[in-house]
Amino acid sequence: MLKKALSAAALLLLSTTAGAETLDLNVSSDAVRAALSGPLSFGQRDNARYDLGYLYSDKRDARLNIGHAALMVSGDAGARNADVQVGLGLRAAGIDQRGGSGGAVAVGGDFDLRLPDFNRIGLVGYAFYAPSVLSFGDIERYIDAAITLDYEIIRDASVYAGVRQVRVEVEDIPGSDLRDNSAIVGLRLNF
Repeated sequence: MLKKALSAAALLLLSTTAGAETLDLNVSSDAVRAALSGPLSFGQRDNARYDLGYLYSDKRDARLNIGHAALMVSGDAGARNADVQVGLGLRAAGIDQRGGSGGAVAVGGDFDLRLPDFNRIGLVGYAFYAPSVLSFGDIERYIDAAITLDYEIIRDASVYAGVRQVRVEVEDIPGSDLRDNSAIVGLRLNF
C-alpha cells in the first residue's frame, strides 16, 4: 500500500514538472543516496518544487532502504550580502530496515548559501524530522539531515563533501534503532 502511494505521488510530481531538474548522487563507505528535484508550477506561483529520493545503507549488517517524495516551497531568504535560497515543506518517507518497516511524514527544510564574490563555493544542507506522532507502521521516529560544502566545477555541475545523519527508530524492538552518521562525497548535476 505504501509503495503504491509513493509511486503514485512520484508520477504525479513528475508529470507536473517544468524543467530545470537537479540530479544529486552521494556515497559514503556504507551508503548510497540518489535524488531528483525540480520546480513545480501551480497557478501563478513558481515557488514550489518536488524532491524524490532513495537511500540504501548496509552498515554492520543493518540494511536500510528509504524512499521519499517531498513537496517544498522555496525562495530567497533575504540575506543582504549573500544569495541564500531556503525551502520548507513535507517529506513522505517509506522505510524498510532490519526489525521493521513503515513510514513517516517528516517536516523540514533545506538551504543553499552562496557569497556573491565566491558564488562557485556553497554551503548546502537539509534536515527532516518525523516524531512518533507522524510515523506509522513499525517506525517510531525518523531523522534525515546533511550539510555539505560544494564547488561548482562548471555552472551546471558541482562536487561536494560533507556529513549526513540518518536515524530510524523502530517501535518496541530494543537495539533495532539504526543510526548512519557518515562522511559523504557527491555530485550534483543541473539539466
